Amino acid sequence: MLLAIGMAVGALTMQTLDGREITMSNYPDRRGTLIIFVSSRSPAVQAAIEPLLRIHEKYRRKEVLFVGLCANDEETGDELKAFCQRNDINFPVYRDRDRAIAKRFGARVTPEPFLLDEKGVLRYRGGFQGPEAVEDIDSAIRHFLAGEPLPRESFPAAGTPIEDIGSKGPDQDPSEPLAFSSEVIFEKIPWTADHHCSTIDEAPNGDLLCVWYGGSYECADDQVLFLARRNKGEGAWSRPEVLTSGAFLHPPGNAVVFRASPTRMMVLFDRMDEPRPIRNGRWGKGQLVAKDSDDNGHTWSADEEVHLGVGGIRNAPFTLETGELMIPMSNPKPCFMVTRDGGATWEVSGAMDKGGQPTAVQRSDGSLLCFLRNNMFILRSESHDLGKTWTPTEPSTLRCPGAGMAMVRLRNGHLVLVFNDSSVERTPLSVALSTDDGTTWRRPVSLEANPGEYAYPCVIETSDGHIHVTYTFLRLVIKHAEFNERWLTLLSPPDRSAGH
Repeated sequence: MLLAIGMAVGALTMQTLDGREITMSNYPDRRGTLIIFVSSRSPAVQAAIEPLLRIHEKYRRKEVLFVGLCANDEETGDELKAFCQRNDINFPVYRDRDRAIAKRFGARVTPEPFLLDEKGVLRYRGGFQGPEAVEDIDSAIRHFLAGEPLPRESFPAAGTPIEDIGSKGPDQDPSEPLAFSSEVIFEKIPWTADHHCSTIDEAPNGDLLCVWYGGSYECADDQVLFLARRNKGEGAWSRPEVLTSGAFLHPPGNAVVFRASPTRMMVLFDRMDEPRPIRNGRWGKGQLVAKDSDDNGHTWSADEEVHLGVGGIRNAPFTLETGELMIPMSNPKPCFMVTRDGGATWEVSGAMDKGGQPTAVQRSDGSLLCFLRNNMFILRSESHDLGKTWTPTEPSTLRCPGAGMAMVRLRNGHLVLVFNDSSVERTPLSVALSTDDGTTWRRPVSLEANPGEYAYPCVIETSDGHIHVTYTFLRLVIKHAEFNERWLTLLSPPDRSAGH
């Protein structure tokens, strides 16, 4: 007998997605049950996923159980499971063999909802296609829970005919791995109290190299560059070694380690050439110096000065689609060093009107986006001629306490920005994701949020797709965090527009 409003449904026999049979008759365990006929091959169901999940989230804590039923025998269990996981469906979905339940309910399309009360009596049936129909089912559940009269079938079901078997969809496991770890690269280096301004990159053999400066305090006479290594496939960092001590009374400062060519690593750093003694952290004059390595950073060339009239190195380089390598610089104005031959020769390109310690990427349309250090808010500028000229800098809505930030473009085109999401303090240290070339940014996720200084990040993507960030941790050590984009997207819903 075809089920009508006011009739008891009785026990319903259905099959789990792995082929086991269950019987649903526990209606008294909850205030209501919404059965909705679905299909992973139905375009109408796919279009209704978002409002369906929104209504489910609204009423699942009010003792309304949602149950999906697939009456298409052609769909495999793995196909349905992949569909549910891909769309974050978090209510049970079962199979209705031979459309036995669909025939009893008189179901005609997918999606089509049926509301049962705690006695298993059909109280409402309707449509789910279009905003008005969605509002009608929402209203029906609301009236039902309030004990008020329910509307009849105000919006007849519309969607994909239930007998339409459709085309087979993917049945591979759609879930992505979740990766996150963090650790201090070292716990202590004897007689070296202050550590700052780290930089990280992947060597040709897959090892990670991290470089930073450390000494008794920033600008101290005993300041040196340290290097630590994490061998490919391992989790521990090597004991830090001195990479260079600069020259007598001319210690090294900010550095960048990067792959200059497929087989060669390079370190560029600013040597502090201020007359001594100088105040803590108040160095400005310097000479750019280079070192390179052809054996994955195990041995390095002697220090060699680079005379271009620019300095203030801070952030990692990026490679243009045309092959040029561009390194952001700060002094005397924000600009870029450019090489076309793996660092053998350099030239200076572009200059911006203000800001400091630029970090930049090339976007999908070929233009360049640059963020710059500033007080209160990060400055931004764009170039539409591969960095030769830049638009006037203007404040974004991303906060900045006068501290460095770092940005990278992932291989999938998404942008990752690491910065202090504050206008006054170097905490928290946060990570933000943009999936539209920096037009909008998702809500920042905190790497560190305790009191103290967590700053001067460097961010890269390695060949395995993982994102790596190194940063100053309380000025006492350098810390490293490794994660993938799934970790970031799970914690940062796309609801914050902060690019302009």
